[in-house]
Amino acid sequence: MATIVVALASASFVIHPVWFALTGVFVIERVVTVRYRGWKHMLAAATMYELVLDGFLQLVQGKAYLDAVTRRRRRW
Repeated sequence: MATIVVALASASFVIHPVWFALTGVFVIERVVTVRYRGWKHMLAAATMYELVLDGFLQLVQGKAYLDAVTRRRRRW
């Protein structure tokens, strides 16, 4: 996440086609894996909805690190 933020901030963010192709391979693998469960599951797998959850978890972990460094009190 930090690499993406720095690249966007410095205007050096470049999209390479090879990474799109590699991402496509992963999407296809996910769709093929759930093909026996039906088209609804295949559609959900193709959206890669877990990326939103992964992003959220990375933000939470980053905040936890920041709290540890700044010695803030941990609370729920």
